[in-house]
Amino acid sequence: MRYFDISIGIKTDMLVWPGDDPVKVRWASRIENGEESNVSLLEIGTHVGSHIDMPLHFIEGGANLDSLDLDRLIGLALVVEVPDYLKVIDHQFLEGLNLRECKRLLFKTSNSKLWQDPQQVFYKDYVAVDPSGAQWLVEHGCELVGIDYLSIAPYDQSQEPHEILLSNGIVVLESINLHQVPAGEYELICLPLKLKGREASPVRAILKIIQ
Repeated sequence: MRYFDISIGIKTDMLVWPGDDPVKVRWASRIENGEESNVSLLEIGTHVGSHIDMPLHFIEGGANLDSLDLDRLIGLALVVEVPDYLKVIDHQFLEGLNLRECKRLLFKTSNSKLWQDPQQVFYKDYVAVDPSGAQWLVEHGCELVGIDYLSIAPYDQSQEPHEILLSNGIVVLESINLHQVPAGEYELICLPLKLKGREASPVRAILKIIQ
């Protein structure tokens, strides 16, 4: 295998952030019903499945997808494995990694195991980046940060980490599945839909194995 597809598949009634509208994927027409072609109809939010956040998500008047630099979404990325006992990614953990490069960081945590749960129950105690971790990423020149659950920030502290990251131009990639991905360096290719003027978009994200 030359790459890992780290995207979450989109389907009806999939896991979404509490309070968000449910996902609906249905057939608009079917050949088996005598129609000319098979055509699907999607009803999804911009934060469904694997997606990126732009500043406008938490900052009124902030940059939207129109100004996104695609270079941030394509290039060398480091998958960092977070120990299962750690529930918060803070500045102390990040400092201890002694990273020589942190332009694009993807955190593989115990969250990735949750994607294997067929019930797709929402867990409030998922692993996330706290404000001190977000500030560390800013100070060390990070351009993109990814997490293997629905939010980069803790459930009960959602606003501050987002604001720190997004106000400093860091692209936030959420809801990726790193369950099968070993820690290490890869080439990330992560492209959003071209949604004009919007704060987020679903993406197809892959990690290409570096030979």
